Amino acid sequence: MTRIVRRQAFSDTTFLWEVEAPDVARAAQPGHFVMLRLHEGSERIPLTVADFDREKGTITMVVQALGKTTREMMTNYAEGDTFLDFVGPLGLPQHVGKFGHVVLVGGGLGVAPVYPQLRAFKEAGCRTTGVIGFRNKDLVFWEDKFKTYCDDLVVCTDDGSYGKPGFVTQALKEICEKDKPDLVVAIGPLPMMNACVETTRPFGVKTMVSLNAIMVDGTGMCGSCRVTVDGKVKFACVEGPDFDGHKVDFKELMARQRRFKEQEAAANQDYAHVCNLEKQLFEDEKRNYKKLKELAPKAVHMPERDAQERARNFKEVNLGYSLQDALTEAERCIQCAKPTCVAGCPVSIDIPRFIRHLLVRDLDGAAAVIRESNAFPSVCGRVCPQETQCESQCIIAKKMESVAIGRLERFVGDTAALPKAKPPVFAPQDRLGRVAICGSGPAGLAAAADLVRYGADVTVFEALHVVGGVLQYGIPSFRLPRDIIEREVKQLRDAGVKIETNKVIGKTFTVPQLLEEKGFDAVFLGVGAGAPAFLGIPGENAGQVYSANEFLTRVNLMGGDKFPYLDTPIRLGNSVVVIGAGNTAMDCLRVAKRLGAPTVRCVYRRSEAEAPARIEEIRHAKEEGIEFYFLHGPVEILADADGNVTGMKVERMVLGEPDEKGRRKPMGTGELHVLECDTVISALGTKANPVVTESTPGLALNKWGNIAADDGKPQSTQATNLPGVFAGGDIVTGGATVILAMGAGRRAARSIAAWLRNGKRSWPVTAEEAAAFEPPAQVRPAPAGATVPAGALEEPVRTCPKCHRPIEGDEEYVCCAGAQLSWRCEKCAKVSEGFAFPYGLCPICGEGKLAPLDDREVSGAALDAVRVAFEIELGGMAFYTRAAKEATDPALRELFGRFAGMETEHMATLQRRYHVEAPAAPSDSFRIASAAIFAGLEHRPSDPESLFQIAILFEQRAVKFFTENVDKAPAGSAARQLYKELAAEEQEHVALLTTELARWKQGKPGLL
Repeated sequence: MTRIVRRQAFSDTTFLWEVEAPDVARAAQPGHFVMLRLHEGSERIPLTVADFDREKGTITMVVQALGKTTREMMTNYAEGDTFLDFVGPLGLPQHVGKFGHVVLVGGGLGVAPVYPQLRAFKEAGCRTTGVIGFRNKDLVFWEDKFKTYCDDLVVCTDDGSYGKPGFVTQALKEICEKDKPDLVVAIGPLPMMNACVETTRPFGVKTMVSLNAIMVDGTGMCGSCRVTVDGKVKFACVEGPDFDGHKVDFKELMARQRRFKEQEAAANQDYAHVCNLEKQLFEDEKRNYKKLKELAPKAVHMPERDAQERARNFKEVNLGYSLQDALTEAERCIQCAKPTCVAGCPVSIDIPRFIRHLLVRDLDGAAAVIRESNAFPSVCGRVCPQETQCESQCIIAKKMESVAIGRLERFVGDTAALPKAKPPVFAPQDRLGRVAICGSGPAGLAAAADLVRYGADVTVFEALHVVGGVLQYGIPSFRLPRDIIEREVKQLRDAGVKIETNKVIGKTFTVPQLLEEKGFDAVFLGVGAGAPAFLGIPGENAGQVYSANEFLTRVNLMGGDKFPYLDTPIRLGNSVVVIGAGNTAMDCLRVAKRLGAPTVRCVYRRSEAEAPARIEEIRHAKEEGIEFYFLHGPVEILADADGNVTGMKVERMVLGEPDEKGRRKPMGTGELHVLECDTVISALGTKANPVVTESTPGLALNKWGNIAADDGKPQSTQATNLPGVFAGGDIVTGGATVILAMGAGRRAARSIAAWLRNGKRSWPVTAEEAAAFEPPAQVRPAPAGATVPAGALEEPVRTCPKCHRPIEGDEEYVCCAGAQLSWRCEKCAKVSEGFAFPYGLCPICGEGKLAPLDDREVSGAALDAVRVAFEIELGGMAFYTRAAKEATDPALRELFGRFAGMETEHMATLQRRYHVEAPAAPSDSFRIASAAIFAGLEHRPSDPESLFQIAILFEQRAVKFFTENVDKAPAGSAARQLYKELAAEEQEHVALLTTELARWKQGKPGLL
């Protein structure tokens, strides 16, 4: 990565970057150019070196925002930011010698690369004349720098607003007529250089031009920079970029430069669209920014592998969105003011927010939003039934097809850069203890991902030899490629989660052994419901009757499709019948077809409308040649004398009244017939495996044999009846979806963390305790790729050389440790000392305002900013603490209590970033009435609304302060970033309070 150490704007479109590149600066010469790439997916662009400083190790470039990349450089990158690639110096340097009179002509942006050549020719003893041209006076830059090395300087403007009116060619012609130069160097746009060449040609003056603008890779590899010079083909990147302009075929060159004109125009149009979206959605925070009539009525189709091809292999069927597909589909999201899709997501992904980032091409930002709630977007984007969850709650679904949220989640998960996972490191007092996760399926992995971030030492125990549970053995690779699972699991390992395979909980270790002998503080049971279910009809024990678990495990886990090259056999015959119509049944049907069975049938006792499988899965199965027998119930499996399956007797069904789940109950008609087959697969769901439950004395179960845990609500704790034992996923609910199991794992992680943080004082942990848990701040990240060895959390950290406090990584900071502040009350005249007081009110009389005195050891804007920041946060904490006590409404007491906690977090952030002790918490003498006067409001204790109004005004004051200080703080500094974060959080407080007030006035429950 290369850092921008200085950025200067010359005009609305022209700017300077000085970048830190010691190696390039050491080798740079006048005439050299560099190649720059901003990030993955962006183009490589050539830029001529405008200056270099070998001592500082910097390269200076002047850029004009013309295309997509240069406009992105201008708008998205600030001083202190970094970009991906910087290559150089490239090309050949200008041949500098004592030529006599040299004229150096720069047109527009070409002024910058002309400058180092001007300086070099002057230092070589030449007489130099400079001619620099701009469209108008506002665009003129570096005039003073040129005067330093010019014996004579002519500044031209096209419109005559400054200097000599007209083009640089007119000035050049006059110089050639009056004082013929020995050499001319001209740099600028191709038409300008061509015009300079034709101007000097009649005078016979050698004219050098720079062709760096035609580069692509810059290393001589691609050949795009070829140019005809004196009848021979030259490559500008290795034989230039400076050539004798009289020998360059400019006509040919400019014709080739026009070949991408249409594409560049389209890119510019797209970039302008993105900029407009960014302003609307992020700066203006506009919601419902589109009308339904503007939307495409149908979701963008997911590209799929051809049915005939895919039915013969295990390659992934759904090919995923392209970037254009994803952007087109994202445009269908209207960014609802009150999004209901979030409520439909079992893990509460902020769906509109991740789509907002996608709309402005910020894939990494979109992925970061998803990963706040879901550590496995590429998995869930493939296997979750979004059509019955988030997509079913989409606002536009009332009028047209919902936004394809799952496809967008998959695209972001697959395309965005994976965050570099590192084991988090916490202060010793923030370590939670050791947690055992039993089962590496979706519930266990989700719990592990959160717990390691909360400060727990996490070990996952898996019974199989691979990690992933049902993701590995239950879902075929044509739906969920194995490299996707491996990638997500690697992220967990890199984050410090320890995983032990081939450990059967209940056999290798029991739950009591984990808690007692193994020393774990808590256990999460996410072992799934792996025992298969059967109908209990005659013939089910025939040789070629598989459970879905056995059939899929033999193929997905043990490679039965590759027998005899691998050791596990699978036998199907010529005709396969699968009982059931859920997603697992669809997997069995489609696997059987891929294994070569000519006839594959699905038998289901209800209609297609009642089938629990995803609509897409049923469609895919039909396209691949699967036959469906809906409204048929299996009665008997027929076998010959040797026990081989010969057929299945089925009864035609009709639908009766709805059952307890709301589905119409199938009723037999007595009409029987036989389906010939030689293999039957029972895909009727699963039930709890008793290995864990029977080996755990006292563990409460429900009537189905599943573990009884606090489950089923967003605020459930997943606690069982045994202290320290939590459970979630299919072992609690019975067979369900991946995302529901992940939701249970995340709830369990938070509850485990809360229970351990509270010292395991009481059981069971309550929903309130879980909701109140806040993850601790990390002391520092561990090295990339490291694991978390014992004692790693106590390793020494980088410290501030002044106060020896811990520093977060390489972050810049302001050390205010030891600062002494003195204050005088404007009312009682008493002097106080301390870092801050609530709302600037005197702690002695409680009414007068405090004015800072000048006898402080540390002064300056930084300390003043910190002082006011502490005052705001301390005052907020004081107000919300008192408001929580004074509020008569229980809901308001809870609400203000939560806001007091938020302000406490902000205080901790300030303390960490500025190396100061947090001021003491305000005493009980703090009065809301005084704060109300300060805010300019009348406090009416009997009216709860006044508490809201005061709070909103104080939060708005905080937003104003932090926002104003963003631009005052140095770019790239800790202060600037901190103010951005605090301003955003305080603005969120304003929005929350405003919403809570509106709902409270309407008599509705608060969102919090």
